Amino acid sequence: MYTITPFLKESSGKGSAYEGGIRVPMIAYWPGVTQAEQGSDNPVMIDDYFPSILEMAGISNTNFKQQIDGVSFASVLKGETSNTERPLFWHYPNKWGASGPGIGTFSAVRQGDFKLIYWYKTRSFELYNLTDDIGEENNLAPDQPDVVKELAGVLGRYLREVKALRPSDTNTKQVLPWPDEV
Repeated sequence: MYTITPFLKESSGKGSAYEGGIRVPMIAYWPGVTQAEQGSDNPVMIDDYFPSILEMAGISNTNFKQQIDGVSFASVLKGETSNTERPLFWHYPNKWGASGPGIGTFSAVRQGDFKLIYWYKTRSFELYNLTDDIGEENNLAPDQPDVVKELAGVLGRYLREVKALRPSDTNTKQVLPWPDEV
């Protein structure tokens, strides 16, 4: 069983780069499958819903034109332990209107305990150990450059692989660098 921690940094609300802006508790009920008071710390992304629903419906022939990006979480709903250790990605290359801490053009990756946020405007990083610091109060980037470099590489490779768009510098009109180019 897990608990929902109310200490998330949510200075700017939903859509910010911080956990208070991207972490949402999920409640699921699958009749005859899920058990009362069952819980999991397995992270799930919106991309995971489609393959999960397909698996729950027993649809295995997936000759779809679009690529299925997510990973089914049906096994987690069955109470099975998930061994899906994968990086999770967020990419906001455009300014969408809100302002405040955690709002701006950014890309982020979470892998294991660590979450790296790359701010395009300042070309800077924030690194947090979410297991030790769910409130994202202690930026570890200055003290752990090797972890920053490793995760910036994971993030940069992923963004190129999916042909992600990047913001441009408003003054020079030059496309801003990938996280692993900083």
